[in-house]
Amino acid sequence: MPLCELNTNLPRAKVDESFVKEVSQLVASIVDGPEQGVTLQVNPDQLMMRAGTLDPVVTVAISGFSSKHFTDAMREKWVTSLTSFLSEKLGITDHGRIIVSFHLIEATHVGFFGKLASQLK
Repeated sequence: MPLCELNTNLPRAKVDESFVKEVSQLVASIVDGPEQGVTLQVNPDQLMMRAGTLDPVVTVAISGFSSKHFTDAMREKWVTSLTSFLSEKLGITDHGRIIVSFHLIEATHVGFFGKLASQLK
């Protein structure tokens, strides 16, 4: 399941625990999997600049070892779903200020439950 890191210059009050829960649920729905497999880190109050301004901006890094989550169709689904959700929830109407990046990791480069992901299959 995916590892997601969301960074924003918006204050913590805008990205509270209910927002984090909603993002986690959205990620699970995007990959059509259980929320228990989602790892999400949200970093508000970051000093961030995009296009020369400090206007609200969000970056989302999606990492994972399952290539099925990173096909062209899935990357498009990620971008469309996250942009729509973040625009609505955070009020960022300039979609150029919502950036999503993808990072496919080898299963031998991720560990949890005390084992490499490649050993858990």
